[in-house]
Amino acid sequence: MTRVTSVSDGRGRPLDALIADWAAANPKIRRVWVSVRQSGEALPVALELQPVADSEETSPIWLAHCGQWSRELGRRIGRAVDLQWLDADASPAQARADKADTLVYERAG
Repeated sequence: MTRVTSVSDGRGRPLDALIADWAAANPKIRRVWVSVRQSGEALPVALELQPVADSEETSPIWLAHCGQWSRELGRRIGRAVDLQWLDADASPAQARADKADTLVYERAG
């Protein structure tokens, strides 16, 4: 996995490790992508969510949690986050190009 080298916590931990730790603690998150081509203050972060039960639907999860997740992740990495939903049904390459380009977390299994 590519390392996102910007450091944010004052102890030298890379952003990808901070973000991966956060995502691993949340079973609703399947994959996290971050933009290494940052423009502006907020770090672009795209989440692919774990579908609910036997459905592939993830938008209700996103709508219920996006604000809370953005605040949590921003506090964890010490900067603003531009959190976006990555639709697993979209073309993966196009979706990543539009939002974030570096995979920093993928849930096993």
